[in-house]
Amino acid sequence: MDVTTTRLCQQLTIAFADYLVLERGLSDNTQLSYCNDVKLFLADLAERGGDVEQFTTQDIKDYVAQLNTEGKSATTVNRKLASLRLFVRFLIADNRRSDDPMLSLEQLKTRRALPKVMSEQTVSDFLQAPDVETVVGLRDRAMFELLYACGLRVSELCNLKFEDMHLDAKYIIVKGKGDKQRLIPMTDTAITWIKQYMAHARPHNDPKVICPYVFLSLKSDNDKPKPITRIGFWFRVKHYAQEIGLEEAPSPHTFRHAFATHLLNHDADLRALQMLLGHSSLSTTQIYTHVALARMHDVYDKAHPRA
Repeated sequence: MDVTTTRLCQQLTIAFADYLVLERGLSDNTQLSYCNDVKLFLADLAERGGDVEQFTTQDIKDYVAQLNTEGKSATTVNRKLASLRLFVRFLIADNRRSDDPMLSLEQLKTRRALPKVMSEQTVSDFLQAPDVETVVGLRDRAMFELLYACGLRVSELCNLKFEDMHLDAKYIIVKGKGDKQRLIPMTDTAITWIKQYMAHARPHNDPKVICPYVFLSLKSDNDKPKPITRIGFWFRVKHYAQEIGLEEAPSPHTFRHAFATHLLNHDADLRALQMLLGHSSLSTTQIYTHVALARMHDVYDKAHPRA
């Protein structure tokens, strides 16, 4: 790749990143993922001698063929195609091109995997694992209780601020994907543990309540308290998974799956669940009906004498 093309690719990805944040309102993590996909595509395109602004449908097909040759899954390829669709929209919006080379391209067919779900007993084991006599344990108990009570994404838990919590009214306001807000009721148990954490543990890390975030990391930044990160929370999940004897630690997102499936198992309404999870499409929520049905069939097959 020559110097001019390299510089143009850098300029395009920087401008694309700004477009994703300012025009599309995407989170930092989503923006980074899209930009990385586009960088790889542009690098491959430049090596093939293609035009990094006026690339064609065939250029994209050749790239997909290369990904297939490398053994990339259909899910990965579809994610990259989604990134390129947004990139083309950016190029059109920025008056860099007028046509859309993605129009005739379709997503690859994939088999949607059912999410892994923890049993109610396993979730209970997790909730009771932290030593609430310690600062860390009390924080972790409050985090696990809230995560499971409200079906939060881990990023939503880490970014939760005091202004988002309404403990007396028993609800929180969560800003999810695309800056969409939703209101979620809280359980009495979660409220109790959050109040205990705020009264007895959080002051150890932020006695003057400088940090607006609810759940704090034990690490500080120049003596300034900072919120727990997704990676930090993941380490806590791994820690307690070992304590309760799980062979494999569940992902933090598994608590959200458990929230959804357990509600359906106890006759929750699918539309209400969609609102609680913050899904824009009901079809995304419906995957949990398949999980619940699969579990029901498993119980049936084990219990019915003629199954």
